[in-house]
Amino acid sequence: MNNIDKPKISVITVCYNSEKHLEECIRSVVEQSYENKEYIIIDGGSTDGTLAIIDKYRDKIDYFVSEPDRGISDAFNKGIKAASGEIIGICNSDDVLAENVLTKVAGAYDPEVEIYRLDEVTRNFKTMEEYRFTPTLVFNKWLIGCRPLHMGCYITKKAFEKYGGYDVNLKSSMDLDLLYRLTVKGAKYRYVPEVCGFFRKGGISGNRKIRNRERNIIIRKYGGTTWDIIVSMAYHLTYQFLKSVILLFGEDSATKLKSLYVNSLYVKRKEKLVSSHSGSPM
Repeated sequence: MNNIDKPKISVITVCYNSEKHLEECIRSVVEQSYENKEYIIIDGGSTDGTLAIIDKYRDKIDYFVSEPDRGISDAFNKGIKAASGEIIGICNSDDVLAENVLTKVAGAYDPEVEIYRLDEVTRNFKTMEEYRFTPTLVFNKWLIGCRPLHMGCYITKKAFEKYGGYDVNLKSSMDLDLLYRLTVKGAKYRYVPEVCGFFRKGGISGNRKIRNRERNIIIRKYGGTTWDIIVSMAYHLTYQFLKSVILLFGEDSATKLKSLYVNSLYVKRKEKLVSSHSGSPM
């Protein structure tokens, strides 16, 4: 790959009192073999050992700030504003980038593409069970069966400037809102059939009540009707009930079943995407 073909990739990590897993996250970023990268850490004013961990790697971090913010979306937007790369990715403080993933994203680079979508592995770090998921590329108006796979989104700086950043009023589903907005507006994407990294089960995205409420907000925000919200709620409440039943058979049983279903359902479309590489998902 010539220098002209090596886009600068900015990786953003946002954190707040994240001492438990932060070092593993940082190492997965700074140890990427891809040279033309930029690492940005936005801290919300941590009071535990987070800042000491960051200081340990300060010479490998290009931009760092520790100050109060309005939540995760606000922190993401701060990182995006500070980023100087052509492409921007996010690795949250609980998660881990896959080895050489930045090289793989750069290998798929096309100046006309605005979003690069990758697979993501959900890992239970207690049992070490892990399952690979393919991202949703076609969103329906009820947001049924949608998998944003936030860590597997590499979005260009120009796309953020064109379509806007994360909605600071959303605390959990800001990634779903952003991707739905990008696809509704016809942003051009490319599917990269590689694993972006390992998502740790849990966190705020796992809060069911917040997800349900914010999903309804997003549906209404993009022109959905009350009936659309009812259909979405009926589906998701049924899904959540069935998931709670399946979990009786083991901590990872629901994730395993979902992975098997998703990957079998999308395998043909996945092959088509690999061959076509890019286009608008809407």
